[in-house]
Amino acid sequence: MLKAEVMRPSALGAAERAAWAGMIAAEPALHRAFLAHRFALACEAAHGRAYVGVLHEGGSIRGFFPFQFAGAWHERLRLAERIGGSFADTAGLVAAPGFTTTPGALLRLCGIGRLFMAELGEGQDRFGLTTTEGRVSYLIELADGPAAYFGGLDARHHDWVQNSRRKLRRAERELGALRLEQDGRPAAAALESLIAAKRDQYRRTGVGDPFADPGRMRLLAALLDDPQPDCRAEIATLYAADRPIAQHLGLLCHGTLSWWFPVYDTELAKLSPGRLLLWQIIAAAATTGLTLIDCGEGEQDYKRLFATRPARYGRANWSAGLLRGAAGRLWQAAEWRLARRRAATAAPAVP
Repeated sequence: MLKAEVMRPSALGAAERAAWAGMIAAEPALHRAFLAHRFALACEAAHGRAYVGVLHEGGSIRGFFPFQFAGAWHERLRLAERIGGSFADTAGLVAAPGFTTTPGALLRLCGIGRLFMAELGEGQDRFGLTTTEGRVSYLIELADGPAAYFGGLDARHHDWVQNSRRKLRRAERELGALRLEQDGRPAAAALESLIAAKRDQYRRTGVGDPFADPGRMRLLAALLDDPQPDCRAEIATLYAADRPIAQHLGLLCHGTLSWWFPVYDTELAKLSPGRLLLWQIIAAAATTGLTLIDCGEGEQDYKRLFATRPARYGRANWSAGLLRGAAGRLWQAAEWRLARRRAATAAPAVP
């Protein structure tokens, strides 16, 4: 009989941590840092409401389901969310091949009444976790190397590739030689500088600032400690001579880069420095061991043009079918109504 032991990520023993890491390493669809024990541990350090359901069957560990609660009342009502909340670009169950369950059964095993699941990754249907709706992401597949990738890109989008190459030459001509630096052990000061630039971008564009929550900064700081093969923060910086023109903070997992927080020098917007940074990261893939870039949810043009194929991320509002699931649904509905009112009040008037 399948059972679950729910505990803090920090309470897992060495054997459990090794099993979790082994399941991720064995399945390419699970090569996302947001699914790793290290990410769950950082979430626990950030706010203390992170948990993981360790699934056992017949004396064997069959899977791990990390989740969290947004606040104290959410925890009392057992109204959960994916680990990392809106900060996580991929979510789901980490399990051994052949394991299957249902959303309702999984929630009941883990003592969850209701869970809004967004960013459910590809391949989760193999575990029985299906959704009825989804959003588009894009993948950049690099397993055959940069030369093969750029050859295919040129065949798909020749004019755009030629335009990108002109921008590369212009940047070097006007600013100096381009140089990419990728730091897998970024210092706290480097992280703070990048996030400050990103927050400035949010203010300029009127987009909500996820870093207004201090817990988000604590989560990032925790990720800098003890990097693991399945969850390692990296800052990539593109320099023109000695001037940084674009940066990106991402998470690496066994050769897969989750595209997370890019930022660029707005004075150089005509040169598309963000595009040039991604181009150079791809060009260096053979050296760095990068085999896939997951661009995350969103249909921005640059993601679509760089991509080799689209991906679907599922969304669903799962219920355990219990009384506390109904209570959680009422609380959830009230929160969503309040959020919509606040968004409508904050939105600028349309002329």
